[in-house]
Amino acid sequence: MRRPSLRLILRAAVVPLAVWGLYIIRANVWFRLYPAVMAAIALCTFAVSLRRTPLVEVIARRAGETLDERGIAYCRSVTRFWTAFLGVHLAITVWTVFSSHEVWAFYNGFVAYILMGCVFAGEWLVRRRLRHG
Repeated sequence: MRRPSLRLILRAAVVPLAVWGLYIIRANVWFRLYPAVMAAIALCTFAVSLRRTPLVEVIARRAGETLDERGIAYCRSVTRFWTAFLGVHLAITVWTVFSSHEVWAFYNGFVAYILMGCVFAGEWLVRRRLRHG
């Protein structure tokens, strides 16, 4: 049996992609996708860093921290936590794109900032406690 050519696949994809593109432009979904794109970029940055030096460790070292083995393990754990948090955040952000404008604005303009602030503050408190305790 003969496999379909790449040209045939691309031709078949043109119509659905065009319809989807028109929907995004017409419904101003492109504007509402911005927070999801930013969350996806942050998620990918944290996740990819786990394959080498975790992003939190890079930030800590640039801030002048000297890290022992325990500190390096802590940075890896925090990077994993941020990766998980950003994965959930991305899922919610994409869901809000297709919800009402009020839901989108409330989550992306208020709740997301509160949640990220709580994660930053919580991590800072844990780090202080570990350092001094």
